[in-house]
Amino acid sequence: MTSTEVIFEFHERTAADGLREPVRFEHGAWFVHGHADVDRVLTEHATFSSDELRHSAEAVPHADNPLLRTMLALDPPEHHRQRKLVSRAFTPKAIAALKPRIAATARRLLDAAGPDGLDFIDGFAYPLPISTIAGLLGVDPGRQADFVRWAEAVTSFAGSFARDPSRRAEFEKAYDELTAYFRELFEVRRTAPRDDVLSTLVTAGGLTDDELVDFCALLLINGHETTKTLLVNALLCLDRYPWLRAAPVEGVVEEVLRFLPPSGGTDRFTTTATTIGGHAIGPGERVVAMIVSANRDPAVFADPHRFDHRRAAGAHLSFGHGIHFCLGAHLARWQAEIALSVLVERLPGRWLLPPESVGIRTTPVGVDVTALRLDWDG
Repeated sequence: MTSTEVIFEFHERTAADGLREPVRFEHGAWFVHGHADVDRVLTEHATFSSDELRHSAEAVPHADNPLLRTMLALDPPEHHRQRKLVSRAFTPKAIAALKPRIAATARRLLDAAGPDGLDFIDGFAYPLPISTIAGLLGVDPGRQADFVRWAEAVTSFAGSFARDPSRRAEFEKAYDELTAYFRELFEVRRTAPRDDVLSTLVTAGGLTDDELVDFCALLLINGHETTKTLLVNALLCLDRYPWLRAAPVEGVVEEVLRFLPPSGGTDRFTTTATTIGGHAIGPGERVVAMIVSANRDPAVFADPHRFDHRRAAGAHLSFGHGIHFCLGAHLARWQAEIALSVLVERLPGRWLLPPESVGIRTTPVGVDVTALRLDWDG
């Protein structure tokens, strides 16, 4: 079985296993698979909290990770306070203004590739969203290598990995550099604001510098990592189903989100004793909402293992639901739609993904693509 086949098989098998056993305990957590139960976990924040530091019954070895202080990991009222302030700057108008930049960057990245192909992750899927986030925040896109390094060090500082002294040292160094970079920018924007999200947040007030740093870290890390994965998954689908290259790009992207979601699952922590699928769950337990399974629940999606770009949009849970619905959902969709349009428009002749070029890493909630090459000929 090739790496690409492993990816598609994982999603189908996980959903099928979840249908047979919708709630089960493994890897020290309750894994919830059905669409209705996953939606409940995502929306009932009073019972299923995002605040690991406050509600986890187990010790949190990665407690220093700044992502645990952002609105992504907070409950109301603190979540609502921060999201309201951030939303004032993160407007549809500000996001839409980035569309020409996204298209220009996508074309430039393809033009910079060699005559026979490119490393899709390092040469396209990483730099495109980093350029977009840089434009949104008004930061230097030339720091791409630093942004990637900081993001990888912060995201890898989680769970048992946080007990690794070398990973902790990398994390602390990366976060110190990230903090210093953004604090310097805050001072510059206070004296010379620009037309960007960072200037709006800094001059509007309401957020402390520590909260601003953590939000920038969240946007930088989640904003590019999730979109990178969406672009990779979209390319995998276009390679597997070549006729999609002639299909309306909006429908293709929406079905990619359902079929191969950028995040296979997300954690919550019970604030009190509750019941899911007939299983009694105590307070402080980790609950993993399996988006990969919910998106293929036959009770919601007809013929769920078939890629159908004509499905009605809106039922999948890839951007979450409830108070933590992804703030950057529109931006992620637009980047993927523009990127796929440019790829189909600009790539000469036949193109393919050599099976031996696809590197993967399997986790309990998905299969991460670590390497991917896109080849073509004229």
